[in-house]
Parts: sequence; C-alpha cells; structure tokens
Amino acid sequence: MAGEEQSSEHHVPIWGIFLLFIGAVFLLQTTNVLPWALWGTLWRFWPVLIIIIGLGILLRHYNVWLVSLLILVLLFTSLGIAIWQFEPSLPTEQTTKSYSEPLDSLERAQIEIDFAAGSLTISSLPPASLNFVEVGTDVRNGDTGIRVDFHRQDSEGKLQLIREQVNGPSWGEGENRWQVRFNRNIPLVVDAKSAASNIDLDLSELKISELRLDLDVGSYTMKMPSSVGTVNAYIKADLSNVEVIIPDAVAARLKADVDLSILEVDESRFTKKGDYYISQDFDSAKNRIELELDCDLSRVLVK
Repeated sequence: MAGEEQSSEHHVPIWGIFLLFIGAVFLLQTTNVLPWALWGTLWRFWPVLIIIIGLGILLRHYNVWLVSLLILVLLFTSLGIAIWQFEPSLPTEQTTKSYSEPLDSLERAQIEIDFAAGSLTISSLPPASLNFVEVGTDVRNGDTGIRVDFHRQDSEGKLQLIREQVNGPSWGEGENRWQVRFNRNIPLVVDAKSAASNIDLDLSELKISELRLDLDVGSYTMKMPSSVGTVNAYIKADLSNVEVIIPDAVAARLKADVDLSILEVDESRFTKKGDYYISQDFDSAKNRIELELDCDLSRVLVK
C-alpha cells in the first residue's frame, strides 16, 4: 500500500562526524604534528560545511555509512589541501624589536592586546623595576610587527599592543613571538584577543582586577593572580585548548557555559553547587576569583 511503500530516510550524524574531524585535528596539533597556524588556511574551507549539510539532505535515502564515509573524505581532503597550501616562509630576515615605558607616577593602567598567529608570554617585571612595561618581539617575517599605542593621563595609563600586518593577512607566514612583562605594583585591567596562537600567561605576581580574554583556535595556559583581592575574569574560547591554573591560596567561583566542549574542573577544590563550581571558603577568602567561561568546541581544564 502507499503508506507502506514510502522510502525510509536516514539521518546522517553530521555534527558527530564534524566533531570527530575537529578532535583529530586538535590531537595532531597538540602532539606537534600540525602547526596551530594551520587554522588560518583551514578556516577558508568553511563552505565545505554547507556542502556537507546539503549532501546529508540529498542523500538521506542512501546508506548512512556510505554517506558518512563521503563526508569524512570531504573533510580530510580539505585538510590535505590546507596542509598543501600551508607554506611557512623561511626566515630570510629576522628582526628583534623592543619597547619599554617608564612607570613614573603611573598608579593604574588598562591593557589591550590583539595578537594572532604566533606565541605570546605575559609575566611580571622584577619587584624593583622602574618600568611599567617591557616588550620584546622576535618577528621572523618582514611583513609583520608590533604597533604600540600608549596614552598617559594624570596617574592612569592606557596601553594597546597590536600585531601589525603590512601586506594583508599573514597567518601561517612565519613565526611571531612576543614577550610582555608588566610592573607588579600597580592595578591592571587586561583585555586580550588572540587567534591561532600559543599563549602562556603567568599573572600570579600581577595586580589584575579585571581580565577579559577572547580566544580563537589555539592553545592557551594562564596562571591567575595570587594576591590581589577580588579578580573578575571572563574567558571566551572557540576551538581552543585552555588551561586555567588557580593558585592554592586563592578561592574561586566558576560559572561555565560550554557547548560541544570538554570541561574538566578539579572538584576536590571547587565543589559543584547548582550552576557554579565554588571553593568552600569563597565568601571569607581574602583573595578570590570570579571566573566565567563561555566555550564552544573547546577543551577547558580548571585546576
């Protein structure tokens, strides 16, 4: 009969296949088989996802395993082409630049950092340093550099550090390394954006009252401030591997909004209570961190 002759439809697990692909790429990057900067080339293949969704609709009457195999072939073919197109330029010219700003009468500062495709470390200056900031850059590409914009008004300063591109986008075209150190004796508000990078933030000796991080496609490690009173931190991460280290003497309250992500929290320190992970002594702690995570397709470790 007509009702019995209807052809069956198969629902292809497109998002499951996509997650397997992303996980495989992350594994190859965390084991140093593929460079993180490859995302700058691979990202151009986003229309393949639209093609895959279309195939899932058009071929819904076919064998689900056959369609899944076809989708995997498309994804890994895209990866192969991206690897083939990814050609880091040889370091024909290496220039090392440095920048420093004296502390003088500065009592507080706002920091904005925009960094992509390289490695960035942030830490503290020696206790007796007379500088507010010291920046060292090691740029192995003649088309990239650092742009510094600093304004001082009375006892407050505002510093912007931006990766400068001279001849258009240059992800994957060389190696860019920044080492940034701040004075540990004045309060700081830090707002940083990064993509396709390896970043190591050692904030343990800095007086950071507010921290905002917008992270895309990379590996990020951050050690939070250890003795600054209350710190408000917000971390947004997409397609990233993020590790947050909270010093032993610091209490924390964590709220996490994670979509298709892996969240690992040390529950021996931060007990799950409703929507929060919280230290038992949070309300009475002298040093504590209010941390909010907003993560998509990422792995996040909090310990």
